[in-house]
Amino acid sequence: MDLSIGKNIQNKRKAMGLTQDQLATALGVSIAAVSKWETGGAYPDITLLAPIARLLGITVDELLGFEPQLSEDQVMELCGRCTKLFESSDYESAVSLAEQSIREYPNSAFLKLRMGNVFMMHTPCARTEDEAANLISRAEVLMREAVGSEDITIREAALHSLSALLMQQERYEEAIKALDGIHSSEIEPNQMKVSIYYAMGDYEKSKQVAQYLLATHAFGCNIALGTLSKIAKKEKDYPLAVRMERLSLKLSKMFDRDQIYGQDLNHYLMIAQCHAEQKQERETLDSLHEFLKCAQMPADHDAVKASPFFDSIELSETAQSKGYLNRCVREMIKGNPAFDFLNGNQEFQDILTALEQLPE
Repeated sequence: MDLSIGKNIQNKRKAMGLTQDQLATALGVSIAAVSKWETGGAYPDITLLAPIARLLGITVDELLGFEPQLSEDQVMELCGRCTKLFESSDYESAVSLAEQSIREYPNSAFLKLRMGNVFMMHTPCARTEDEAANLISRAEVLMREAVGSEDITIREAALHSLSALLMQQERYEEAIKALDGIHSSEIEPNQMKVSIYYAMGDYEKSKQVAQYLLATHAFGCNIALGTLSKIAKKEKDYPLAVRMERLSLKLSKMFDRDQIYGQDLNHYLMIAQCHAEQKQERETLDSLHEFLKCAQMPADHDAVKASPFFDSIELSETAQSKGYLNRCVREMIKGNPAFDFLNGNQEFQDILTALEQLPE
């Protein structure tokens, strides 16, 4: 660990108006010794750490520049750096940075949770099946360690992420077991809080809670409709599947979520696949044009914040770059066997060309 003790001594000494001579005299050392500490030429003897800290009015940890725990912002900054490395195909550096961070802060459950998610999301960046398997395996270890956190928010978020990872591996019973570890209640406190804050005259807080409720339930409706659509498609009830997807699109537009980049991509893809399975060429192409239009949207994270439905709350943003997401979008269509029957169609080729032109 790179200790910043010299700079800390210098900064605190100057802040207190002490000269090197005065500090040296108080500690019983030479001026040259203090000068070496401050320039990084040497470290103080371990027996002097406590006296120096007391003299400067700080703790030994502060003197050493030691941070026992990372802040959430620091964790997100580290995860952002790892994400960029993965997306630039620098696999070794991404994994190395993540593992180094975890070694330096082994007690940070939040760091383990977020790095576990970074590993899981970037398995497509692995160059071999073994690398992908290693990322998934490491992600699971980190998430299970985060589940041991005493912070209920981190613990339950880790259980949620772990369930998603297990589901991805088709370990369904284990995925359900992970979700069963999340405390649930038939009572939604925010449904009462929104009215209480309003009655208190705290309209800003009431509005904020109401918007959180709206965002949560809109997301829940989206998942429910998407699942019903997949079931209908599985049963080859294509009209019902398309109806569910169009209801999701209406819901998205109703609450301004259609302004979020990528929000409606999966809905148009599902509709296109339903038509494709019935070999309905015109309907499939029309849906793919809508898909393309969504893919060409700018990644404006602030657009939805202007909405009167969500302007007082923080909505989560993806840490992945637009270039990486564009690569994922191309893979949704390119090589998708559902659209093989369109291979000789010029309009379909034009759509593929437009997708290829999305910026990296």
